[in-house]
This record gives sequence, structure tokens and C-alpha cells, in this order.
Amino acid sequence: MANYSYNLRVALENHSFIRVKVVSSRCSCEYERLAKAKDNLIDEDSCFVRLPPYLNIRPRGKSVRNKISWQFYNVTQLFLHSLRGLAYLSNCKDCQVIHYQQSDFSFGVLPLIPVILVPTANKKVVTAHTLDKTAGLRVLIALYNRADKVIVHSEEMRRTLVSLGVNASKIKIIPHGVKVPVLSSEERNEITFFGAPVKDKGAFILLETLKVLKERGDKTPVHFYGTYNSAEQLAVMMRAKELGVSDCILWGGRLSEEDFDNKMQKSMFTFAVYLAPVSGSSILTRAMGNATPVIASNIGGLPEYSQNLVIVPPNDVNALADAISKLKRDPALRKQLSNGLRMDAARISWDAIASKTLKVYMEVLKRQTSNVSNEESSNPVNFHGENK
Repeated sequence: MANYSYNLRVALENHSFIRVKVVSSRCSCEYERLAKAKDNLIDEDSCFVRLPPYLNIRPRGKSVRNKISWQFYNVTQLFLHSLRGLAYLSNCKDCQVIHYQQSDFSFGVLPLIPVILVPTANKKVVTAHTLDKTAGLRVLIALYNRADKVIVHSEEMRRTLVSLGVNASKIKIIPHGVKVPVLSSEERNEITFFGAPVKDKGAFILLETLKVLKERGDKTPVHFYGTYNSAEQLAVMMRAKELGVSDCILWGGRLSEEDFDNKMQKSMFTFAVYLAPVSGSSILTRAMGNATPVIASNIGGLPEYSQNLVIVPPNDVNALADAISKLKRDPALRKQLSNGLRMDAARISWDAIASKTLKVYMEVLKRQTSNVSNEESSNPVNFHGENK
């Protein structure tokens, strides 16, 4: 989310009449990195909401005691996240548009409740990156219908929301944006997995696939890069040991933005093998920008982004193994996919995405986009986005 918000903000502020403020929760996982980043997302027009982090200790088991604990946990979550949402709102008093990036936890449905329901003069736009079912779909859909506009990253997500009861006129499809960096001439010699190595992102299915490949006599080392904690890494290491593929796992850790692109460009191919539907994927779009072939699940909106993806069914170990073997052995195919993905990336550059987003802001403000150039020279407008 930090990466998405930063790139959208920079592209929006290329329009001289736009001013963006970032309001973020002080998440322990990202705070230190953002505070030290060279291109800092957090500056004088930004602020952290200083509230306790969300609770991540959930009761386990089905005993009466645990059921009571669950109720206490849910009420506490609702209370803390409602406070967080009110804090977001209080930091946007002088905004014309609040653009809430809805994912989960600190920027999930629970903090969104007060942002949407408390009457203010702000226009409120929600980008639904994923369906957060924390508070139940009825609450989720009710909130979306109270927003001025809901942005999604794919037609598949639009259809899903409409089927659940969201007013179709509220929804605007704007793809996930992509940075298109200069390509290096370095040899592509790694197979990579980017992101947290968790179940929903396909990390454990990949481990099972590595076992299948090894049994076929095709040992396949995979480099893992991204933001992950020690518990997530340990879970992967233990499962890899059980499957006998510990020697196929190489840990690369967290990367700077520059190193991320460098590692993408050293990749023969990478993965977006999600098990749960997603509206869009920064891993997918960054791979497109870096001309890196992608094996992606036929799930959510991923196949809409390009015809140059290698598509496999989610949770299908043999299909994933076949796709890996094919790409490893066919450099001509990899080159063809690389060129196609790079061309596809050009149409969803961050500048293009910012222009589409700006039109949404103008629409909710009931201002004609034809007046934008006049406003730019005579009457500056301040837009404050609420992003993670």
C-alpha cells in the first residue's frame, strides 16, 4: 500500500493544482522503512495516526471460554479500529476529497465505518483493493454504497461488487498502476517469489510444486524477496523441510525500490499464484514494467492485465510444475512474454492511472473535467488522499 500510495501521489502532483496529504497508520512493519526511505512517502504534508496497532492475538479452539474471548476480541477490534478511523477523519478536516485505500487491518472495513458514516463536507472515494470480510459483507456493501465513488482494479471485482449489491453507478474501474523503469542488460538467471511468503499468496503451493519438480529430477531454486517477519519465514522453512525442498529456498529479504526492480530484471520469471481473489497486484504490474514473465493464477482480475501471462488454476500443483518447467526450458517463449508484458505496461503507467483518478475526483466534486485547465491557472484546489 505504501508503494501504491507513493506512486499515485507523485503522479497526481504532476498536476500543479493538486496537493496530496497522506494520512497513515503507524504500522510497525513499514514505519522504520518509510522513515528512512530516500524518496520518503511521509513528509510535511503527511502524518501518522498514533494509535495502538491492531490486535493480532486471536483466540483458538471451540471451548466456551474461547467463544467468549472471540466476542471480546471482536468488540475490542471494532472499538480500536473505529478510533483509528475517527483519527483518520480528524486529520482530513481541510480536505475536499478523502481517498481511502481499503485493504484490511489498519485500512480495512472497521476503520472505514466512521470515515464513511460520520457526516462531513468531504467527498469520499474508496479504492477496494480486496474484500475485507472482517465486519461481514453486509456492512462492507452498505459502506460502499454510502461512498461517493468506489474504485476497483478489474472488471471481475466490479462484477463481484455488483452481485453483492453495490450500486453499479458507484463503481469505476481503474487498473493498478505500474512504473516502467529503464531495462538493464544483465542476464536473467533467477526464479523469484516477491512478497510475503504466506498461504494466500501461493507460497506453500509453490513449496509443494518444488517437491514435484525435484521428484521429476528438475531441482528448481527459488529466491524469496519481500517484507516478511520471522514467523512467516519460519513457517515456510519448516514446511520446506517437511517436503524435502529446503535446499531450493533462498532468502533475499526486504529490498529497496531500486533493488526490487534490479531483482525483477534478473528474474527469468516470477509468480502471482494467489489462492484468494485479488482486484489487482503490484507484483504483477511491477513484473510487467520490468519485462519479467509471470506465472499467475486464473483468479480475480489478474488475467485481465495482459494476454502475455502464463495462467494456471489456483492450487494446482501439477499445472504450476508444468508451467515452471516450460518456462525454464524455453528462452524464446520467455523473450516473447517479456516483450509483450513491457508493451502492456505502457497503457497502465502511473501517469495514466493518475489522470483517471483525477477524473473521479472531479466527478465527485461535480466539476467538469473541461474546466481543469482553467482551475489550474486561476483557482488552486487541495486534494488530500488518505492512503496506507
